[in-house]
Amino acid sequence: MNNARSIIAGTAVAGLLGLPFVAAATAPAQGASTPPADAAPLAAGRHATDIRFLDFDHTREYGNTTVIRGQVAVPSLGGAAKGVRVKLYRRLQGSSRWNHLDTRFTSHSSFPKFRFTAGSRANADYRVAYAGNNKLKPSRSSTGVSVYRRIRAKLEDGTGRFHGHIAPHYAHRTVYLDKRSCGSCGWHQVKSDHTGRRGRFSFTVGAPRRGRSFWRVATPASTKFIQSFSSVFTTRLR
Repeated sequence: MNNARSIIAGTAVAGLLGLPFVAAATAPAQGASTPPADAAPLAAGRHATDIRFLDFDHTREYGNTTVIRGQVAVPSLGGAAKGVRVKLYRRLQGSSRWNHLDTRFTSHSSFPKFRFTAGSRANADYRVAYAGNNKLKPSRSSTGVSVYRRIRAKLEDGTGRFHGHIAPHYAHRTVYLDKRSCGSCGWHQVKSDHTGRRGRFSFTVGAPRRGRSFWRVATPASTKFIQSFSSVFTTRLR
């Protein structure tokens, strides 16, 4: 890959344009909405920019950290902007409101990029916005992150009691018990129940005369969370 030529932008914040972005590592923008109020007006003679997301994990467990990485690309120069300020916004599924989470600067490395971290609260869209300057036009782009519930499960030897806890806020709600007969067999639902007031569940499972049975619990998808599963446990007769 050839190095892109660099320019010095009009302010110290804009800095230099570094090496070209890697096209294979970017993701397309998702969704469109009103740009943030601080976006600068377009002006003739400025280079167009494009928010390009780099690969990151778009499916996260509730409570874990989502890391959002990308670049402020300048397609006309084949490069990405160093040291420019970008803002991160989040819109939870089911809401129309974008909330500002953080403001960062792109790095001054040979591969300039931004990096944000956010707690994984629920299914959400994340928007990164660049306001532009006297040499570069503003841009924004959005991407989605899916979140699954945290299910902690245990299977007790001897009794076959399969129990655990589901978060967040899963009191008196439906939980399913799934079973399959081999490691490559399809799952099928065998029981359903409701959690207790603290999101706890309990089933009793058995074992086949030969081989093993595989078990997991599941919760249905909702606006805030995708379908979620516990770890898989096996039973067999000794």
